Amino acid sequence: MAVVLVIAVVAALLVWSANRGEEGAGTPSGPPGAAFYEVTAQQLSADRHGSLIWSRRVVDGPTIGGTTHVVMYRSTSAKGEPVAVSGVVSVPTGDPPEGGWPVISWGHGTTGMADDCAPSRSLVDQQTGVYTASMDQTTADLVDDGYAVVRTDYEGLGTPGPHPYLMGQSAGAAMTDIVLAAHELSSNLSARWVAMGHSQGGQAALFTSRFTDAYSPGLELRGIVALAPPSQLGAVVEMTGSSTVLGASEKEKAAAAEAGSGAAFLGPLIVSAARTSEVPVEDLVSPAGLKLLPQLETRCIAELFAQDSFGGMTLDDFVRDGADLSRIRRTVGTNDAAEVHPHVPVLIVQGTQDTTVPMMLSDRLVEQYTKQGADVEYARVPGADHISMLRESAPTVNAWVSGALAG
Repeated sequence: MAVVLVIAVVAALLVWSANRGEEGAGTPSGPPGAAFYEVTAQQLSADRHGSLIWSRRVVDGPTIGGTTHVVMYRSTSAKGEPVAVSGVVSVPTGDPPEGGWPVISWGHGTTGMADDCAPSRSLVDQQTGVYTASMDQTTADLVDDGYAVVRTDYEGLGTPGPHPYLMGQSAGAAMTDIVLAAHELSSNLSARWVAMGHSQGGQAALFTSRFTDAYSPGLELRGIVALAPPSQLGAVVEMTGSSTVLGASEKEKAAAAEAGSGAAFLGPLIVSAARTSEVPVEDLVSPAGLKLLPQLETRCIAELFAQDSFGGMTLDDFVRDGADLSRIRRTVGTNDAAEVHPHVPVLIVQGTQDTTVPMMLSDRLVEQYTKQGADVEYARVPGADHISMLRESAPTVNAWVSGALAG
């Protein structure tokens, strides 16, 4: 009888343990596979933003000497409504330093708008792309250096619903809320954290400045690193189909012109801004452009650049003749990094040979922040393009982050 009782107790403990995200967290373990990303309205409304819905330990995660979980947590959508967002949390093993492991919230660059393009899916479905593999290695290096690293997928990537591409408000909230969620998963994390991101993620990192104080109580954002962040988006969009940009300075017009006329990045931005503004997409997008929209839910970034996709169309051809883009101007402006007023130190890094996010955009952004009186440093990486600047700027970035988190 005693043996049976012991077996029953052990079995109960094993079940209890399996339904916890991390020792001491008490977080339910999420279902395996694609079901991990399916959350009910009741589960979403059960708690506030920044709280965990569930998590799952990743046995073969992207860390060396660390522990990685895929997580589902609550955040705030582009429309200011509750939304479930997925991501990855990696924590070093061993004893944390006094005060806990400092946290880096990493914002990934553009991977696409389809659910399969979510970086965390590579850990669930084992479909790792080149860019995601690079992020995994970056995460491993940072964890080895003694940082906990959290990586949001952003709203609508992996999870149901459209991804509000380049809507900085949503992405900034997602980058902040996953830090809150990580503290629920592990008690060994410091309140000190840095937001760091590349390209789309650089824009997202800058928006974390809007989600401090009452939004994220108990956290201390110590700095922001924006690597090739897109900006001046309002000027770029309003310049489409017109030779003038209302209200823009000559420098903003020049920066907008240098951003190019391709639809691969700016087409999805217009679609996302229209959806966020509740403007019918067909009012802004041409018939030829509308035929491409289903690809946003089936293709990732490399495929979207193909000639049979957004990469084969100019932005002027993507936009409907006579479309009134002023209907989305306010939404685009609100979500433009140029409209952020950072209140923490900022490091902007830019490759001089970047053709995806031209250097003129970052030049202009630094001028705008400096004029505001922001604490901003600017590091140009000579000869580097949009991708190579990540590797070549690493020593500068690492030293800056270490300084920001010190103390």
